[in-house]
Amino acid sequence: MDRSELPLFNDNAFKLGIFCLNVSGGTAITHAEGTLTPTWEENVRVAQAVDEAGWEFLLPLGRWRGFGGQVEFNDKSFEVFTWAAGIAAVTKQIQVMYTSHIRYFHPVLAAKQGCTVDHIAGGRSALNVVAGQKPDEICMFGIDPIGHEELYEATDEWLTLVKRLWTEEEDFDFPGKYFQSKKAHLQPKPLQKPYPTIVNAGQSDTGRRFGAKHADFSFQSMPELETMKDLVKSSKKLAREEYGRDIGILNHGYVVCRDTEKEAQDYLRYYVDEKGDWEAVDGLIAAITGSGERSMPPERIIHMRRELIAGWGGYALVGTPEMIVDELLKLHSVGLSGIALHWVDYEAGAATFNEKVLPLMEQAGLRKPRPLAL
Repeated sequence: MDRSELPLFNDNAFKLGIFCLNVSGGTAITHAEGTLTPTWEENVRVAQAVDEAGWEFLLPLGRWRGFGGQVEFNDKSFEVFTWAAGIAAVTKQIQVMYTSHIRYFHPVLAAKQGCTVDHIAGGRSALNVVAGQKPDEICMFGIDPIGHEELYEATDEWLTLVKRLWTEEEDFDFPGKYFQSKKAHLQPKPLQKPYPTIVNAGQSDTGRRFGAKHADFSFQSMPELETMKDLVKSSKKLAREEYGRDIGILNHGYVVCRDTEKEAQDYLRYYVDEKGDWEAVDGLIAAITGSGERSMPPERIIHMRRELIAGWGGYALVGTPEMIVDELLKLHSVGLSGIALHWVDYEAGAATFNEKVLPLMEQAGLRKPRPLAL
């Protein structure tokens, strides 16, 4: 399958995906009704609904342990490779991503699993490469953390071996510093050519450079519009000038869509301020910062806690369908290729988006009109 045939490379001006469908709570750290359990049946219903509506991608979260709190945020999750294989088998056109932490999956294993997903999907898979390491997760695998720069050296080596397995017909030896393989061999090869789509979400300078070198799409978490334009421009410039490559930049955002702005804002306050799990969000902040709240100014802590509860610090899409499309137009104007969306209630949220927001996106030129159902 040629890349031009894939949803992420289609001619829709602004791509749409779903983030964190495979983990309990999704991205909303709240006791509010309707949050993800998750169940397989719910995952299939949501995936098929957006697949039929022409969305471009599904991005799962690689998670092995939650963040505590009363809701045990993200503690229940479906493993990403088997999740992707199952979802690929029950969808028709959407690209299905699998998320691989490079220290948990040996590259020979990841290459084989990814190739299998690609065949099940008919060539519409994508690899999300994760360099990050969560201390209370890597200890489960009996390994020790390594430094940030060394971690990206290992990630570069990991992906180099995966790519070679996906593309080279002859067996080869790979005497790497971090990963080794003798007589490395992989058959069959992926259907997607030259190899499955690669995405990455490195946020540091080193992470962004890795994405510029290897990724087709780079996820950059940018909750504020004014910081977005320069980051998108600099990321694309880095890929073009340093590596002779073109990459797309994606973001993620939480959606609260209601008939009036007041209804949307009232619901946001309800699930964040009244139903938010503050204990769980403090555990997440400690994991993000490495030292918890004490290392941050008080005003930053308050803002960060609310944004993490609302949708893991994603871009806020809160208001009427018209207001949400206006925000998506702003994101498109600063050079974003698309966005991965999430809600408190994924099933109801995706249905509302398909019914009320997608037609307005088509009218605004962000999406091609969908064929009428026969």
